[in-house]
Amino acid sequence: MSSTTRTFAAKNFRRNFTLGIISGASFGFVDSIVSPYLVLSVFVNALGAPNLLVGLLPAINNGGWYLPQFLISHRIQQLPRKQVVYRSAAVVRAICWVSLIAATFLIAHNPALLLVIFFALYTINNLAAGCAGTPFMDIVAKTIPVERRGSYFGGRDLWGALTALAAGYLVSLLLNPNIAPPFPTNFGLIFLFAGIGVFFGLGTFAAVHEPAETSSIKSITFLEQVRAARHLVRANPIYRRFLLTRIVLAISDIATPFYAIYATRVLGIPAETIGAYIGIATLAGLLANPLWSRMSDRRGNRIVLLGAASFLLTLPALAILFGFLPSSPALALPFGILFLFNGIARPAANIAYPSYLLEIAPAPERPLYISFTNTILGIATFVPVIGGALLDLFGFRALFVIALIVSLLAWWLARGMIEPRQPAK
Repeated sequence: MSSTTRTFAAKNFRRNFTLGIISGASFGFVDSIVSPYLVLSVFVNALGAPNLLVGLLPAINNGGWYLPQFLISHRIQQLPRKQVVYRSAAVVRAICWVSLIAATFLIAHNPALLLVIFFALYTINNLAAGCAGTPFMDIVAKTIPVERRGSYFGGRDLWGALTALAAGYLVSLLLNPNIAPPFPTNFGLIFLFAGIGVFFGLGTFAAVHEPAETSSIKSITFLEQVRAARHLVRANPIYRRFLLTRIVLAISDIATPFYAIYATRVLGIPAETIGAYIGIATLAGLLANPLWSRMSDRRGNRIVLLGAASFLLTLPALAILFGFLPSSPALALPFGILFLFNGIARPAANIAYPSYLLEIAPAPERPLYISFTNTILGIATFVPVIGGALLDLFGFRALFVIALIVSLLAWWLARGMIEPRQPAK
C-alpha cells in the first residue's frame, strides 16, 4: 500500500469502517431471513423441489459468490478504483430482488413456474454478488489497516448477528401456520423484508470512499492470469495449505442444508422451530464474535480458523447421535445444540477466512489471490448438490457419516497451518 493510499485510508477510516459495519449488519439480516440452509430449503421443498435442488441452494449461494471472481480478475486488477464494479453489480442484484418479490406474490397459483423463476433469479443475484466479491475485498484491503481487520470483519459479523435475531423472530412468525398468511404469501413477505435489507446493505457499502491505486502490473489476458495463478500455488506454500484447508472445509458443508429438513422430516420437530434455531445460532455468534475478533487482532487468524474447524466438526457428529433417538417434538430444544455450535463457528470462519488471505497476499497480486481462491472454492461449494443425491440414495445417516469424515480431515489440515505474523525461525 502506497503512502498516499495509507494517508487517504487514515483520513476516511472512521467513515469507511462505519459504513462497512452497517453494510455487514444489513447482510447479516438478509443471510438469516433467507438462509439457504434453513429458510430457502423449506421454501423450495414446499414448492415440490427434490433433494437435489435443495442441495443446489447453498451451492448457488456460495458458488455464485465465488465462481465469477477469477474470470474477471484480470480486468479488475487494472482498475484504480473498484467501486464501479461493485455498484454495477448492486443494480443487477436490486432488480433480481424486486422481480423475486413480485413473482412470489403474483405466481402463487403455479408452483412449478415459481420454482423455475426463483432459481433463475437466485442464480443471477448470486453471480452478480460474485462479480462484486473481489472489488469488495480489495476495497476493504485499501481502506482498513491489517491490525483492524479482525475488528472490522468481527464488527460486521457482530452487528449482523444482532439484526439476525430480528430475522429469526420474523421467520418464526411467518412460518407459524396459526398466525402467518398461507404459503407462498408468507415467503413473499420474507423476501420483501430481505429485499429491504439488500438495498440498505448495498447502498451503504457503495458509499465507501475508496482511494485510487494504480497497479504496477501490466495489462494481462485471462490465460496469463491462469498461468500466474498456477505459479502462486506452486511458489507459496503458506497459501497452498490455506487453499487446501478452505477447499476441504467447503466440502465438509455437504450435509449442512439438510439439518433443518432432517429435524422436521425425521425427528418430528415442528417447522416453526426453524425460527428459534436461527435465533440460537445468532445469539451464539453474537456472544462468540467479540472473543474471535479479539483473538484475531491479538493472536492472529490461524487459531481462529482452527476454532471454526473444530466447532464445525461437531455438527455431523451430533446429527448422527440424534439419529439413534426416537422422533419426538421434545427433541426440538436439544437439537438446537447443532445450531448453537454452528453459530459459534460461523463468526470465526467469517473473520479468519478473509483476514488470513488478505494477510498472506502481496498487495500488487491481491485481486489474483482473492479471485483465484474464491473461484476454486466456488467449485467446491457445489458438493451439497452431491449431498442431495447421496441423501436420496443412502439416507441421512450415511450423509452425516461422510460429512464427519471430511470435517475431520479439514480439522487436521487447519491444525497444520502456520500463523503469518509469527516470525520465521
